[in-house]
Amino acid sequence: MLPILLTSLLALSTSPPAPPSPPAPAPSAPLSTVPAHDGSGNGRFERHIGSRDAAWLHERFQEAVWRQDNALRGLNGRAPRTLEKYLRSPEYDSARQALSLLGRWKGGDAARTWVFDAPDPAGGTGTRALELEDLSGPDGYHVRATVHCYDAADTCAAFRETQRSLLAPKPAAAAGDLAQRQWRNQVYTEDCTVRAVNMAQPRYPMDALREGKGGTVHVGILFNRCGNVRDAWLVQSSGHRSLDRAVLNKALEWQVDPDTLPPDGLRKRIARVPVRFELGF
Repeated sequence: MLPILLTSLLALSTSPPAPPSPPAPAPSAPLSTVPAHDGSGNGRFERHIGSRDAAWLHERFQEAVWRQDNALRGLNGRAPRTLEKYLRSPEYDSARQALSLLGRWKGGDAARTWVFDAPDPAGGTGTRALELEDLSGPDGYHVRATVHCYDAADTCAAFRETQRSLLAPKPAAAAGDLAQRQWRNQVYTEDCTVRAVNMAQPRYPMDALREGKGGTVHVGILFNRCGNVRDAWLVQSSGHRSLDRAVLNKALEWQVDPDTLPPDGLRKRIARVPVRFELGF
C-alpha cells in the first residue's frame, strides 16, 4: 500500500485570498490578512420553492447535459451539435443511465448550476433538482437556490427537508472582492451541522504514480463553526499539478475538529494542512 501521510492541522496567521490561487507547479503567492468578520455584510442567499412542472424540469436536464456534451466536444476539437441531434445520440442515453446509476448529476456554468436527483423508477423522468443561480457581482454576494420537486407530496416534503442544510455556495471568482468577502462572512455565521471528523487522504493520482512523482502539498482551508470545510486554496505547491489538484479537491470534503486548533486559527476559521505523497516500494 502506498502511504500518504497527512500531518496535523497548523493554524494560519492569514486568511484566504479572494479568489484562492488555482493549482500551479510553482508555490503560490503569500496570502493577505483579512479579518474573521469585516463590516461588508453577508450579501444575499435566497431559498425558493420551484413552481414549474416535471416536463419543464426534464427539459432543463436535457439542456444541461447537452451543453456539457458540446463543451466536451469543443475540448476535443469537434463541432457542436444541435439539441435535437444530441437527444438521439448514444451519449444522451449514457447520461440518463449515469444519473440513474450514480443517483445524482451535477453540471452547469458559473452563472447557473443544476443538481438533478435520479428518477424513480430508474430510466424515467426526473422530478427533483436543485437550481443554484449566482447573481453575485460588483454589488456583492447574491445567490438564489431553488428547490424543484414535482412528485407526490410526501416525496417532495422529504426532498425539501434534505435541502434545509444547504450552505451558501461560493460565488464565481469574477464576482469580485466584495462578493467574496460577503460570502466568507456567510461562512463565519451560518447555521451548520457537526459531522464526524474526516481528514480522508486523497487518492494518489495515476499520472504522478506512473511518473514516480511525490512531494508535499500545503493547502489552506476555511471552515465554519461546525468544522465543515467550505473553501480550499494552495499555500505551497508540491511542484506537480496533479498532486496539488488531488489535495484541493479532497480538502473540500473534509470535516475538521476546531477544538484541536490554536485560538488564532479557531477565531479566523482557517488552517494550513500539509499533505505528503510518498512512493512506497
